[in-house]
Amino acid sequence: MLVKPYENFNAWYIDDFIPSESIVRAASESFNNIDEKTWVRYGKEDGQIQMCSPASRNSWTTECSLIADYIALHFDPNLMTGMTKDAFPDISGYGGGMMITPNKNNEGGFLGMHIDAERHARNPSWKRQYSVVLGLSEDYDRSFDLRLHNGQEHCRLEYKFNRLNIFKFEENSWHGFPEITQGKDRKTIGIMYWSIETEDPNPEVTKAKFNNDLVFC
Repeated sequence: MLVKPYENFNAWYIDDFIPSESIVRAASESFNNIDEKTWVRYGKEDGQIQMCSPASRNSWTTECSLIADYIALHFDPNLMTGMTKDAFPDISGYGGGMMITPNKNNEGGFLGMHIDAERHARNPSWKRQYSVVLGLSEDYDRSFDLRLHNGQEHCRLEYKFNRLNIFKFEENSWHGFPEITQGKDRKTIGIMYWSIETEDPNPEVTKAKFNNDLVFC
């Protein structure tokens, strides 16, 4: 398993992460089996147009659950990045899970530039360390690429089918992507990694922060 770095950012990728492409393909197709009424929908007022699976793993498809478990078992950022010693995955899906950004019916799917919540809303002593996301859509489009911005420099995390993209949570780890190309669906499954720290009583640390002034690269 070859971990490759992105330039100038604490971000990495692993191509062909799941050994069987047929399982990844089945996971992508399984999105069609989710009752649309169960999706958590975000609109422009939320700084994004996306649909996410409910926080409970019970709502995930079997195929996506298998992939999430495989990521949690086989990706260890402590060994692969050398930046942490005690980061662990939250396989409940909080902050990640099944995500689809649609633009097949002029929905205009996008994800505004933001920094993820520093702390886990259900476990306030958990501090975010890494976002780990697997690409599930085979019809790649450049608009799918995640843009990183640290306040000064830009970086694109190229979206690919069966590529695992990883980036470190940091004070200025702004990320997002502009409106995706019409006729496309950007599908991912994400697992967040955390560490246990002293609890922070500030409720704001459990909320994401958006910045509409940052320009997409």
